[in-house]
Amino acid sequence: AFNRRIGEFAAIHADPAGAVLDAAAWERRREAFLPTAEDGAFIESLMRPVRERGRFASWIAPPKTGIDSKPGDFEYVRLFE
Repeated sequence: AFNRRIGEFAAIHADPAGAVLDAAAWERRREAFLPTAEDGAFIESLMRPVRERGRFASWIAPPKTGIDSKPGDFEYVRLFE
């Protein structure tokens, strides 16, 4: 479960290997498992938008083919200023 606060696994604490932890063990070790604010800032610094037609952001793998077999530079969305 990606979001640990919802769904059927919300009440279960587990380490990255999948071992179930009790609440006390989770609280002691959670900082080692979860991303820090600095980690989040680094990820955000990588995710720069690209709006040029036919180009893709560095953090997105270009598709092998476009939607409905359209070319990669097809204008799927028009941005108006």
